[in-house]
Amino acid sequence: MISILQASCSTRLSPNWLSVSIILTLSAAGCGEVRRDHQLNFFALGTEVTVSLYGVSDAQATRASDTLQSMFADVGHNWYPWRPGELQAINLAISEQHSFDVSPRLAAVIRRAADIETTSDGRFNAGLGRLTELWGLHDLTRPPARIPDPAAIDTLLDSRLSVARIQWDGNRLSTTQPALMIDLGGIAKGAILEDCIRVLLQQGISDAIVDIGGDLTVLGDIRGKPAHIGVRSPVANDPIASIDIVDGETIVTSGSYERYVKIAGRRYTHILDPQSGYPVDHTAAVTVVHDDPMLADAAATALMVGGAEEFDALTQALDIDFALLIDASGDLRLTQSMDERLHWLRD
Repeated sequence: MISILQASCSTRLSPNWLSVSIILTLSAAGCGEVRRDHQLNFFALGTEVTVSLYGVSDAQATRASDTLQSMFADVGHNWYPWRPGELQAINLAISEQHSFDVSPRLAAVIRRAADIETTSDGRFNAGLGRLTELWGLHDLTRPPARIPDPAAIDTLLDSRLSVARIQWDGNRLSTTQPALMIDLGGIAKGAILEDCIRVLLQQGISDAIVDIGGDLTVLGDIRGKPAHIGVRSPVANDPIASIDIVDGETIVTSGSYERYVKIAGRRYTHILDPQSGYPVDHTAAVTVVHDDPMLADAAATALMVGGAEEFDALTQALDIDFALLIDASGDLRLTQSMDERLHWLRD
């Protein structure tokens, strides 16, 4: 993880949807420098977000903070299927068999999810919102008392729910799958990381790290050096390895330990297998590094679903050079390129 020390002052902004603290750190060149290191910390989309800016003016940091706050607020409102917003409206239209004019950015994300579903042979599927509801994984504050009726699971699977089967007329969406419910949880962080970097570049910021709940993208470098990132164990908070992430790269980790429910004393992860309809239990964690944030995010989910048996085939199909998989027993699978980049911290 990235930490910035020597904090000299802080400012707190408190919109209704999040709280933000901005930590200003003097640059190494000395107190007379106008440009500084800034760290923006806030809670959004159910997780901690940290944006570290290197060598920027106070005005740039303020503008970036305002723009990113607005962007995260919009995404939190419109990309979540279980509260009023655009995605909920899209899913309602699908259930009623109506077409819907989708905003350009959301349409692009849904289309990309469809492409990755096809490339991964369905191991990634952003159309399983109703299956997520059936398992009670959409609201972890109210876990279900029992596992779903297998017949209900089979009914949804028999519908062959797929965002790849959506029809498009420009940005107007339609489908003949009334049970389809789009849930972008497996690709949204990647899309937002992509958008954050675009915003920072537009504002003249060339060195930054955007970290959304541990999934992060690096822009530029940190005073001439790459970002040194820890890869965490799926069963402990301690890192098991580290890796240097360079300009334009994203690192994403998906794990069974992140979000789960307990039913009758057994833990069920939030990652569902689109083929079986049941939560993945054979894989503990997957870490992917790629220069495409959306692909990195979705690929981590696909590899969780595919497991060790499909690791080689999926990394090749998805064009993933850097990936690490830890299965439920603690055994590791990784690509050769990932093996060459990782710095192991223990035997």
